[in-house]
Order: sequence, then C-alpha cells, then structure tokens
Amino acid sequence: MVRIRDSNVQYKLTTVYGPTDSSRKDAFFAELIGQKPPAGISWLMACDFNQIYRARDKNNRNINRSRIIRFRAALQSCELKEIHLQNRRFTWSNERENPTLCKHDSFFCNAEW
Repeated sequence: MVRIRDSNVQYKLTTVYGPTDSSRKDAFFAELIGQKPPAGISWLMACDFNQIYRARDKNNRNINRSRIIRFRAALQSCELKEIHLQNRRFTWSNERENPTLCKHDSFFCNAEW
C-alpha cells in the first residue's frame, strides 16, 4: 500500500513479472486474484505477464486460447481494466529472422483508480 504523506490518498501498486513456464501460469493467475485489494482502494498494476491478453497481442497464430480465457477471467475477477499503451503494438520480440512479436507489458487499474 502506498500512502501519500500529508494526505488521505492511498493506493495499491503491484508490479508483476509473470512466469515463463506454462505449467506455472494457472497458479500465477490464482495468486493474481489473491492480490485484489478491499473495495474502495485504488489499484494500479504494472506488469510483464509473459502472457497475452488477446489474440491480436501476438503477430502469429501460435496462441493458447484457453490460457487467454483463464487469464482474462483472472483480470475480470480482480475487476481490472487495461490502460492502453499508445504508439506501440508489441513490447517483446524473440529477435529471430522471422520474429515472434508479443505484447507482454501492460498496465491495469481498477475503477477506483
């Protein structure tokens, strides 16, 4: 919890680096849900989830749609909305000749934010 000195302003700031190992993603989604603050607390999350949020967040069709659905369900359970990046579609590349490009880095916030 962050509190701004000399004011009543407080908010939760969460920074996330998600697992790269697919077998750990569901446990990570559950942990994310457990981070949800009580009602009335502003929440900002800065993230490298190592997980795409939508199919269009990757430049090829090699995606796991069921994992995207579970990830979105976790975000919805936390009542988080994406703060859209401007002027940048992808944030990661595997640096190969025919690169895979993904948007792994995101910012999310709740309605109180």
